[in-house]
Amino acid sequence: MRPVEASTTSAAAIARSEGPGLATHFSRYLGGNLLAVVASFISFPVLTRLLDNEQYGILGYFDAWLMGLLAVVKLGAQHSTTRFYPHADPAAVPGFVSSFLLLPLRYSMVAWMLAAAGYAWFGASLPTEVRLAGWCMIGLLLPYAWTSNVGALIGIEQRSGLYSLLTVVQRWAEMLAIVGVVVLVRRDAVGAYAARLAVGAAVALWLAGWLLRSHHPRWRAARRADWLATLPYALPLVANEISGAVMPLLDRVMLKAVLDDFVPVGIFTIGAGLAATLNMLVNQAISVAFLQVSMREYALEGATRVVATKRAALRVMVPAYLMLMAGLVCAGRDFLLMLSGSGKLASAPVFVALGICYLGYGMLDLMGSGLLLARRSRTLLALNLAAVIVTIAANVLLIPRLGVNGAVVATFAGYLVLGLGQLACCPAELRAWPERRGLLVALGFAVLLVVLVQATGLFGLERPWLRFIAMAPLALLLYVVPVLALDPALRRQITTRIGAGRREA
Repeated sequence: MRPVEASTTSAAAIARSEGPGLATHFSRYLGGNLLAVVASFISFPVLTRLLDNEQYGILGYFDAWLMGLLAVVKLGAQHSTTRFYPHADPAAVPGFVSSFLLLPLRYSMVAWMLAAAGYAWFGASLPTEVRLAGWCMIGLLLPYAWTSNVGALIGIEQRSGLYSLLTVVQRWAEMLAIVGVVVLVRRDAVGAYAARLAVGAAVALWLAGWLLRSHHPRWRAARRADWLATLPYALPLVANEISGAVMPLLDRVMLKAVLDDFVPVGIFTIGAGLAATLNMLVNQAISVAFLQVSMREYALEGATRVVATKRAALRVMVPAYLMLMAGLVCAGRDFLLMLSGSGKLASAPVFVALGICYLGYGMLDLMGSGLLLARRSRTLLALNLAAVIVTIAANVLLIPRLGVNGAVVATFAGYLVLGLGQLACCPAELRAWPERRGLLVALGFAVLLVVLVQATGLFGLERPWLRFIAMAPLALLLYVVPVLALDPALRRQITTRIGAGRREA
């Protein structure tokens, strides 16, 4: 099956495929992510107070393995679904769904059984508590794989409302289940994982029912040749996903291997986990929305339209990224302590550093996105492998000397290689840069905000929640107001978007 090329697409097909724009999808994903983050902010203080650093280390250790193994079990089906969805031929959708969701499910089951057999051998020597947590992680693989693959279909069909609703419902259900089990049943990693397993299985079953009702897939309609023909594109992305999961896994595994203790793993995991929540809130919302919109635009209208959409997104996102970075420098430590308590002070530098790392990568990723549109999945794989190699080397050199901070620096190095590599390798016709005036204005006021906060010490405030609250009016007066006043293009775009939102409402 081949993607529809812009040059052969009729005007009627383009009209059929018109849907909400990037801003609409982004606002839906951002709203959903905000609600999901609220659930994280409820569970985070509970878990960081009830679970010690060792239990958090076990959670972080197996979560990293979960992401790597999940990439294998999914077999790249979500990538094939996203890239080869028949936008211009609605009549082909039922057969496409049968081929690209049902067939991978069969092979995912085989991959899951192999993973379970491998863990039965590997986990036999682990302590009972650790081994049970690992089995819960293995149990999550198949429902999470199915949820991801069906979610890719929901996303590429631009059902961003449904996608966001599922994200919110699953996250809140997980939060309630985890907190309930940890508070009432058992206060360890096994209890938290068992709660996630129950919710993950329920969501996967609901999605199976939704797929049957909405698309009526049939085994006899599945065409193995269509799906197999996409594997040269998808398999490098499977390896790419594995290498992406290996980067956080390396930090945790190497901290445990070098320092022979789950406590530093827990310190790293707490800070990295909160930074990952920020990454999900901002980067995931824009990347998912942009991927779905750009796939349609590239297939039907070509690179020029994609770059125009990318530039419009950068005009708003770059000032937002810089404001968040400044906020992390000024009050990131206070935010973590406000949520987790003073006992997790050692995790604060991890949160601040990795939060800035993820935000910086988000900007580079948006500017350099285009390799998937150009079907250069092998290039993206090579970049991820290079990032993994750099991360490994940095971990080996720095963890013995710097401990947890060495893992933080290694993560920075890996993401820097990946982000700059994507920007350099992106096809020229798909690469976009921030508007220079807007970038300089936002950067200047971000630096000014940090300098003034550091100079005043936030007026001598010491309690984390008071310092965090004090940052809001300062950010408004010293950053938001002057940036909007001095950047007319940003002001016009926001005003236009508000007007469009009112018309859509």
